[in-house]
Amino acid sequence: MRAKKPEIDSSDPAVRTKFAYLEACVSIIGNSLLFVLKLVLGLMINSIALITDAFHTLSDTGSSFVIILGFKAAKKEPDSEHPFGHGRFEYITTLVIAILLFIAGAQFIAQSIERLLNHVEISENDYLLVIGIIIIISAVAKEAMAQYSMRLGKKIDSQALVADAWHHRSDALTSVAVGLAIIGANYGFHILDPIFGLVVSGLIIFTAVTLFKFASDTLVGKSPDSDTVETIEKAAHSVDGVKGAHRITIHDYGPTKIVSLHVEVEKDISATRAHEIAQSVEDKITDATKASTIVHVDPAGEPCLDVEKIESTVNQILRGNPQVLFYHKVKVLSQGEESRIDMHIVVDADMSVSDSHLLSHNIKELLEKNLSGCTVNTHIEPCNGDCESCPGFCEEK
Repeated sequence: MRAKKPEIDSSDPAVRTKFAYLEACVSIIGNSLLFVLKLVLGLMINSIALITDAFHTLSDTGSSFVIILGFKAAKKEPDSEHPFGHGRFEYITTLVIAILLFIAGAQFIAQSIERLLNHVEISENDYLLVIGIIIIISAVAKEAMAQYSMRLGKKIDSQALVADAWHHRSDALTSVAVGLAIIGANYGFHILDPIFGLVVSGLIIFTAVTLFKFASDTLVGKSPDSDTVETIEKAAHSVDGVKGAHRITIHDYGPTKIVSLHVEVEKDISATRAHEIAQSVEDKITDATKASTIVHVDPAGEPCLDVEKIESTVNQILRGNPQVLFYHKVKVLSQGEESRIDMHIVVDADMSVSDSHLLSHNIKELLEKNLSGCTVNTHIEPCNGDCESCPGFCEEK
């Protein structure tokens, strides 16, 4: 019986970095070899399309170095200024790749137009047909690299690696076009070289714009896709007592993702039952999405709370207190015109009972003062010292 492969923890920055380094190293080696091959052959026959394709391949190598630097930055531990880690460096990496692609594409468009206007032709060469076939074959190698990068990217749910895979794939498509242009020149159709140079450059720019849009949309906070929303709604409605789910938001920090939503329950149930429902919804959604979940409970048919104000106030007060190492499991429960906020606060394990009681009292007083109509309940937890699994913002991180 074949042993089952251990499941990959795609949220672990160390695991993600290993996958990224592996993808980048394979890409750098493969692209370096293909760049030298294409550049030598391109200069030999004076083909702008092939020289353009060579530098397109070289840009793939540059993007691989960007991936290494980006993931190295992304794996840094959370700190006081970045309590959810540095995972968004992966999206910044994607932006840099897109900008490099766009610059390369724009430069080669200018060169292709110049050749088209000046009627610069591919040099006569007895091996044009062979060279064209070689370039088309090289496209197979690029597609294999694209498939490899795509597979690694999907394993760790990394859009930066998926973006690099599309970078490889665009190079494979352009290599096919360049090979056809060279074969056409062998039969006297020299105009195909600058024309395919324009086609290649256009594909490069299209890829760049697509990657840039994706990364920028994610960084500024785009709405979750319909499939993800459906998964979250399905998980929430699977809990007995949930009458509805809405205001679903996903905060994307790379490997760390936080889901917040409102669930509606019967207005007459007890606070204890509402808390049990919220906990069950949180567990269901976390299991379905692998994301941390914050659930706000509303009585069915009544207006929503100002959640953004609550979250902002809680974050400001707790992060501003040096005795608070971390806070989590924040739940907001509505009961008529009153609201209750429950949360867990992590403190130093050596803090005395009297000090922790005073801290809890002070936080409760501050929050209730700033959030009129809310009752605050805090649950104090001692730090267990497991910094690797805790995304806390204490100084030790």
